[in-house]
Amino acid sequence: MSSFPLRLTSTVVRGFGRGSTELGIPTANLSREEIGEEFFDNLETGIYYGYAGITGTSKVYKAAISIGYNPTYSNNIKTCEPHLIANEADYRNKSSCGETQMPDFYGATLRLSVIEKIRDELPFESVEKLIIAIKNDIKITEEKLNEEGEEVKVEREWCLGESST
Repeated sequence: MSSFPLRLTSTVVRGFGRGSTELGIPTANLSREEIGEEFFDNLETGIYYGYAGITGTSKVYKAAISIGYNPTYSNNIKTCEPHLIANEADYRNKSSCGETQMPDFYGATLRLSVIEKIRDELPFESVEKLIIAIKNDIKITEEKLNEEGEEVKVEREWCLGESST
């Protein structure tokens, strides 16, 4: 596994469709093929935080990122699914963690910086408990990135496409 931060660039592809519909917390699924199957398969599973930038928009979002098999659903395909966290004025719901509901951007290129692991990937006994855990992951992501230092600012800039380092 590579050291952090881990930088990935990929087209946003359709996932299983559960994030938006069943969970109410949509994700921007990355393409295994574009990242590279072997590299993708070597990513350590877990829940992470970082930044994501949609190229051509000049916006960067905080991101709660799931890398793994979604054990609550018993998937056999590893996915990388960042949930982009918008600013209060943009696309925010009034839920306990203010999760983001953005318009679809399938086919857009996403620059994702995975900064640090929050927790291991876990199976949950119900969808309701999974939603509670995801909302907590979103809160942790916001807290961690509100304390950003210079190293984290560099990652935000990379997601904007303003830095090549």
